[in-house]
Amino acid sequence: MHKLLAAAALFPLLMAPLGAWAAPPLSPELRAIDPGQRELVAATCDRVMGLSSGGLYRQECMDSLARAVARKAESARMAGSYVACRGQGLNEGTAAFSTCMLDDRAAAVAAQPVKLAYDANTPENAKSYFDVTNSVHWRREQYACAQIGLTPGTGAFAECAAGLQAALFNPL
Repeated sequence: MHKLLAAAALFPLLMAPLGAWAAPPLSPELRAIDPGQRELVAATCDRVMGLSSGGLYRQECMDSLARAVARKAESARMAGSYVACRGQGLNEGTAAFSTCMLDDRAAAVAAQPVKLAYDANTPENAKSYFDVTNSVHWRREQYACAQIGLTPGTGAFAECAAGLQAALFNPL
């Protein structure tokens, strides 16, 4: 009986190293975007935001940017659907137009890969997120949103930067 109890007590300890080797599961936000977009989000959090050491802050950064990327893709699909349905002669405000937009939205356009355009080699940009001032944090949050293709001055850009700032302010 003692051997059985000892084995049961040691089992979690023996399994811990196996769990350390497994990749963590993707968050719902990261599952909502494609692998190329996930790579862009990870590179942005690592190089633009200076969060390459991993941990909770990097995960919050990735989740926040993944939400922004998913919203951007949905907006692009809706804009494409709007143009396609108007091109069919349908009028906005009619059931036929709304149905057309919903049907057309299902025809997703493949996301184009984007290369990292942020210069992480300048002295201030090369520092970790934890070694810079709040004004540099804000600038990096704005550049992170620009990096995923959002246009400065738009509502989506402002929402992305504010969402990223909020996610990193207190990730607990």
